[in-house]
Amino acid sequence: MTSQDTPHPGLEALRDAVADARPDTNAPRTRSGPAAVVSETGRINPTAVAFNVFANLLETDGIRAALYSVLRLSTYRFISIFRFKDGKATSCVHVDRENLGVTQAGEVADTATYCCFVRNAERPFVTADATSDPRTAGHPARDAVRSYCGIPIFEPQGELIGTLCHYDLCPQDPEQLDLELLLQVSSALAQSGKVPPYPEVQAAVID
Repeated sequence: MTSQDTPHPGLEALRDAVADARPDTNAPRTRSGPAAVVSETGRINPTAVAFNVFANLLETDGIRAALYSVLRLSTYRFISIFRFKDGKATSCVHVDRENLGVTQAGEVADTATYCCFVRNAERPFVTADATSDPRTAGHPARDAVRSYCGIPIFEPQGELIGTLCHYDLCPQDPEQLDLELLLQVSSALAQSGKVPPYPEVQAAVID
């Protein structure tokens, strides 16, 4: 087996998380590893193309522009990198497709964001509609943030940096997300050293 055939270490966990978010689906899940931009048959690999766009923007325009390119591949409203500090959580990078001028999510208790599930389990957490998901029962964000897909970002030494997450105020189907791309983006962010530290937050700026 070549490196091209070897699945990303976290890909199965993310696929399982998506399956858990939609327990009523009987659709088969694809099990294929990363591929080249152009296959042997000449077919373009959209995952590889999207990652190349992300990587180029990360170098030329910065992390926020790079994440916006990933967000635009879905119908989710937000993409963020969340970090944790002293019992609090907020975004160190934030993109709102409906208001690109907003660059910061509000600071909340670390248990008031679904990112705490990712942090605590050190694995992906996905919900298509939190209001009908028993795992989010009693969670403070349940009625406000309806959909979420978050994965951990780990330093090469294994320490958690934060979470990379798509989320929305309305339900979203996580099957639309390119899972291999998200894992590749997470790894690239960790290796790049470009993830900002926990920011100084003055006040919440998200409705």
